[in-house]
This record gives sequence, C-alpha cells and structure tokens, in this order.
Amino acid sequence: MGASVGVGGLIIGVSMLVVFSMAYQSIAMQIDSGLDRIEHAEQPTATFRIDDATLWEGAVVAVTISNGGAGYTAGGTVVASSGTGGFSGTYTVNGTGAISSVVITSHGNYSASPTLTVTGGGTPTINATFSVTLGNVIYANLTNTGSGAIHHDQMWLFVDGQNATGFSTAYSSSISSERWYSGETLALQWFNASVSGTERLALTVGSTTVAHILG
Repeated sequence: MGASVGVGGLIIGVSMLVVFSMAYQSIAMQIDSGLDRIEHAEQPTATFRIDDATLWEGAVVAVTISNGGAGYTAGGTVVASSGTGGFSGTYTVNGTGAISSVVITSHGNYSASPTLTVTGGGTPTINATFSVTLGNVIYANLTNTGSGAIHHDQMWLFVDGQNATGFSTAYSSSISSERWYSGETLALQWFNASVSGTERLALTVGSTTVAHILG
C-alpha cells in the first residue's frame, strides 16, 4: 500500500513539474513577445528626403603616378591642364622631391581624360607625369527628417531599382559616425556607381523608400 502511495505521489509530482514547465515556457514566450512589441514601438518609422542628386559620368576617380619626377617641394597642387572639368589634388614628395602620392580634392567632370600637371611645387628638375581613370560619381545630399537615428547598415542605395548597395560601402566621408541622426544632412559621394541611361537614385530604410532623379 505504501509503495502504491509513493508511486502515485511521484506521478503527481512529475505531472506538476510538466505543467509548471509548460506554464513557464508560455509566460516566457509572452514576455519575449511583449518585449519585441515594445522594442518595435520604440523604433519609429524612418522618414527622410533626398535634397538633390547629381551624376558626373566623367569624374576622375583615380590618379596613377607614371613618373614621380624630381625636385618638387610640398605645398603645390595637382591640376588639369586640359579640359574644363575642375579636377584638383594635393600630393606628397619623397627625399628626392619625387611625387609619391596624390590625394584627389575635387574629382571634376570630363568627356576625355585630362592631362595633369603640378603647380606651385617648386622648380622640378624632372617633370612628373600621371594617368587618370574616369568613372561615375553620384553626389547627393540626404536629410533625416524623422525623430530617430538610423544606422548606416540599415540604409540601401539603388539606381533605377537595381544593384542594391549598402550605404556604408558607397558613402565617402571623413565622418567616423555610423549613425544618421535626426535633422542631420549627409553629403553622399558614391564612386563608380553602376549607371546607364536616365537614372533615378533611391534610398531604402526598412519599409521606406525615397527616390530622386539624377541631374
């Protein structure tokens, strides 16, 4: 008799544990669901605008030093001696006065590759020569009109709805922040964007997409 009572009690105890476990899991799931709803409620729908967008199809996107020359001094600039596209850059020199690197400060816009020369860089004994690579650059100003910050990883760029590109990949800036804050305007420089024909730049964040014709 005692054994039967003991077994019966054990069965009841196990059953209660199963019921308790199921109740605990149900409560935990409800808590998680509630927290998810609260989290989503705290994240307002992104709202933003594209203030302007321009495509330059003949921008200088790279400069290769064919011959660094000799006798140059710091402080000059690299400019285009042909065309009217507006290229300019700065440079560094090594111990012999040869140009060792070029940093583009204005990419310009050309129908044919311009000839680059150095101005204001002393009196060289050997002139430096360069070759350039032309490509597409999209310039745009984007303003976050919403109340919350948007992480760059949430932002996707499209041209005519194709070739989705992460904003952090396309964005060229010295700003170290990876968040787009409320009221902030970002100046986009998207190099070598894939374009053809008449284009429309679009930015997507979550369920929100805004587009602008490229000028």
